[in-house]
Amino acid sequence: MTMEVTSFGTLSMLYKLLKPSLTKRRIANYYGVSDSVFESWLHSIVYVRNICAHHSRLWNKTLRIRPLFPRKVNGMFISTPVRSDRLYYVLCIIQYLLLKVNPNTTFPARLKALFAEFPDADISAMGFPTDWDKETLWQ
Repeated sequence: MTMEVTSFGTLSMLYKLLKPSLTKRRIANYYGVSDSVFESWLHSIVYVRNICAHHSRLWNKTLRIRPLFPRKVNGMFISTPVRSDRLYYVLCIIQYLLLKVNPNTTFPARLKALFAEFPDADISAMGFPTDWDKETLWQ
């Protein structure tokens, strides 16, 4: 019950503070990545969330906290290398994790609708590659 009311930042910190162990590996393995990659992903998502919560500029920001690239993943992920210091990579991580907990997520459709609503937004400044929406992860 406590975890239901715990903030995402606190959850990220709790995971980080776990000693290297079978429990930490099992949590990360559930999401199909190593524990070090999973930890960096959680930290990066919290960082981006804080940028948004404090109304800072995000669309063309170079992210100081960069998530690691997994050597291998258990599931759909991006096939094209991208910059880890841009928003696109963090959004890919969020989509990957969402697919693990809810395969019927509407996140890709909502993101595409947002871009359609603001066609003048320069998504390449956020690190989006050409034809990003053709990636299996975003289908």
